[in-house]
Amino acid sequence: MIGPNGDFRSKVASQVRSKPRQARFRGPITRRDFVNGVAAGAGAALTAGPVSALGQAASRAPLLAPGADWYGYGGVGPYRHSHGNTPEVVESAHRILDGQVPLDPDQLESVEETDLAIVGGGMAGLGVALEFSLRRRDGQSCVLLDNHPMIGGEAKENEFLVNGERLIAPQGANGFFVPEAPRDLSEARGDPYYYAELGIPREFTFAAWPQDRKPLRFCRDNYGYLVAGLQQHASVAHFFDGGGGGAGSWAVDMFRNQLADTPLAESSRRNLLAWFESGAARHFDSPEQARRLLDTMSYEEFLRNELKLGDAGARYADLFLASACGLGSDCVSAYAAYQMPMPGLFGPMPAGMRRVSFPGGNSGFVRYFLKRLIPDSIQGGASFEDIITRPVNTAALDRPGRPIRMRTSSTAVHVSHDGAPGQAGSVSVIYQRNGRYHAIRAKAVVMATGSWINPYIVRDLPPAYREACASFLHAPFLVANVALTNWRFLYRLGITAAIWDRQEDGFGFTCNIRSPMHVGDYRPPLDPDKPAVLSFYTPYHSPGLDPKAQVTLGRAELLARSYPEYESRIYRQMMRLFGAAGFDPAVDVAGLVLNRWGHAYSVPYPGFYGGANGTAPRDTLRNNYGRIAFAHSELDGNQHYGPAADEGRRAYRQLADAL
Repeated sequence: MIGPNGDFRSKVASQVRSKPRQARFRGPITRRDFVNGVAAGAGAALTAGPVSALGQAASRAPLLAPGADWYGYGGVGPYRHSHGNTPEVVESAHRILDGQVPLDPDQLESVEETDLAIVGGGMAGLGVALEFSLRRRDGQSCVLLDNHPMIGGEAKENEFLVNGERLIAPQGANGFFVPEAPRDLSEARGDPYYYAELGIPREFTFAAWPQDRKPLRFCRDNYGYLVAGLQQHASVAHFFDGGGGGAGSWAVDMFRNQLADTPLAESSRRNLLAWFESGAARHFDSPEQARRLLDTMSYEEFLRNELKLGDAGARYADLFLASACGLGSDCVSAYAAYQMPMPGLFGPMPAGMRRVSFPGGNSGFVRYFLKRLIPDSIQGGASFEDIITRPVNTAALDRPGRPIRMRTSSTAVHVSHDGAPGQAGSVSVIYQRNGRYHAIRAKAVVMATGSWINPYIVRDLPPAYREACASFLHAPFLVANVALTNWRFLYRLGITAAIWDRQEDGFGFTCNIRSPMHVGDYRPPLDPDKPAVLSFYTPYHSPGLDPKAQVTLGRAELLARSYPEYESRIYRQMMRLFGAAGFDPAVDVAGLVLNRWGHAYSVPYPGFYGGANGTAPRDTLRNNYGRIAFAHSELDGNQHYGPAADEGRRAYRQLADAL
């Protein structure tokens, strides 16, 4: 266990009134007891502003709260009020970052005690809760706090009802390979462990494309058509803008045709084909050897210096890397690219390799966690059909007397040990819900939240941890789901996915429609004259700029534009792409949902994994201090549901003895 350094520990010990470790709480806690404990543990008033990594008060220019026209349409169903970061989440986060969370101790509406508190209800937080459920002793309780109206982090869904057809689409995280069943579940980790532990099926049914139609191929998620080794499973076309008012041109399956039908210069064609077909140009004896070499350079540097390729391949690789990691080849570690996998670092994909996506993307995994942890949180039984398609019963999440309670729309604003971290017997958590403040005293706390906010909430965070948090680089992301009454315009073009170069006044880089998964009575059609969802997965990267400048500019654009502005840009882009094929937004669009994620990705930059020496800031955060541990998908680098839940599993085990 790593705690504060000696000087910091001595300083804190001289200022606070520490408490001995306790096996059990000693009777009902009063509001005044709680306030006194917080004051002793934090060594400062509850209204104290945030502290930077250098131990000085942080100052930021205040950001305006989102306007009334910022959030926009949310679709139908239980997720309609929780698509992307809500205005309330954005506003409260900025208030916390700006140190504008005034709190009078007498304002506390309630104080409760629990064994374990979890802050954050994404995959890592759910991983903590699952491990608690498997290992808890009789009488032990857990409270999970999440700042959004629905549990799941970025693994949520949008739902539409178009001309009588129910359509479900991912808000963010989606797509996975079905893992092999582990021989020994106790030794498994990541995707294989959770897939088996939760009992998720391994065979699925997808809508069949009629043989009497024009031949088309469909991705089963919103990423596969961007991956060099999986593109053959989609009818993907590249749009080359004519410029100067020209109509532009399409190149369908351009890599199959060796780029012959593109307007690219011959040198660009050679470079792009060399990248696309490079396979595993470098081989390594072990992942450790690969990490020590590749984590010292960006993927773009690897292509340029190791493979002697120009920039054409790197810019094409940006389409997938920025969508999967937040920024492009110039910023992402070559070791992250090695894990993805990307050309030059990975050979041909196995012939039968296909990515899969549940109707709502990785919300399907969230639903399986919820059904296991709180059985009546998903209506119906334990069948795949019920878990995936039935409504979430939000009223069941926070019922008194349950061993695990999940409290939504609850934003933690203050976390600190009740005394010196090495000696305290409990941790205090203050959170805001519906404009009122509440408190929890727990024997241990897992912060399943990102490093962009933790230093502003955890008030006794040691300097080494603050410095580690400051090392992360978080990128924004936008998922725009357009519900269509029909997709005849795509059928005319003979495509199911599109890629283009973004213009200054344009929007995005890619979009596609998926082959819909059929689950019980949920059977959306696969017919160009019937409704479907066209998804735009949109990163904010500007190759060549400093990485910090890229994420700052991207977040400003994501947060500043209103819903009508984005709506107009998206429809203009669709007209530019599909207008000549008959697209008419007034007739063909039934609804648009924007899912804005301000800190969607922790960018795995060169050195993120430890570089040549093997140590990295994330290693600090993987150690608890006192009764607080940290768990978030950002710690893994390549963010995915299994490794994220594993971070929660690890954090719980670090604190188990404190419970």
